[in-house]
Amino acid sequence: MTRILFDRILFATDFSPASTAALPYATAIARHFGAKLYLAYVIPPDAYDLIPVDERDPALENIRAHAEEQMAAVRATPLLKGLSHEVLVDQGVVWPMLSAMAEKQQINLIVIGTHGRRGVEKMLLGSIAEEILRCALRPLLMVGPENSAAPEAEARLRRILYATDFSPESEPAMHYACTLAKEYNAALFFLHVAEDVWQEPLSTRMQAADFFRLRLTEKHWALEEGVAPEFHVEFGVPAEFILETAGNLQIELIVLGVRGTRFPRVAAHLPGPTAYDVVSHARCPVLVIRGGPQLEK
Repeated sequence: MTRILFDRILFATDFSPASTAALPYATAIARHFGAKLYLAYVIPPDAYDLIPVDERDPALENIRAHAEEQMAAVRATPLLKGLSHEVLVDQGVVWPMLSAMAEKQQINLIVIGTHGRRGVEKMLLGSIAEEILRCALRPLLMVGPENSAAPEAEARLRRILYATDFSPESEPAMHYACTLAKEYNAALFFLHVAEDVWQEPLSTRMQAADFFRLRLTEKHWALEEGVAPEFHVEFGVPAEFILETAGNLQIELIVLGVRGTRFPRVAAHLPGPTAYDVVSHARCPVLVIRGGPQLEK
């Protein structure tokens, strides 16, 4: 038996309502795994860049003091009662600083909320959440603006959806989905959405379960022992059918694998990948995976 190692969790906040919505998930997962929770805030450059250099130090002290007051309010919430936690406050470009924090503290799960910016707003302001999605090598739990309900104090993930395009980036996410299903004794659903029916001719003639078994065998992907997913195949736009299937099946966690990009800060201003589209509209958290699972025996 293996167990996912989520014993050091980083909750990144900007003190917005979007971040607040993600905190209950961070604390619930920390309680389930007996993890230490790190509460992180990065003062972004736009908070002090326009301040004259000779006035910057005292201004930064005031900004930091205000951030620490806001963090104290977060620490005072009942959600953190009895949890081992630590506050991290620093300044700089947000994702590089969060990445450095995660590296130093040996974090194995990052939790963030996102505003789900789309369209013109995203073109102008970008999306730090999407930059993190494209860059983070650690598992990333994202809570979007359409999330319908916070979890109970003890997280119960009873229905998990793993969506795959059978790319190499999808395989590590499959192992997380399977292992979490065992961890929470949850029902597990596999979904493949083909954008073009002619690209998946076998799936038009086979039952979904047979199609999945064949593709998993072709890819040399092995399911976790004792895991028996229910299989679904759809045709159309992936993000739309992932969201529709998640709603129909009353899913409580979506698991996706993602590709990286060479220019994440530029990409954060452009139309997002399927994963970010799903996060922006999902009514449950989305676990985004790059790289293989960290497991303990």
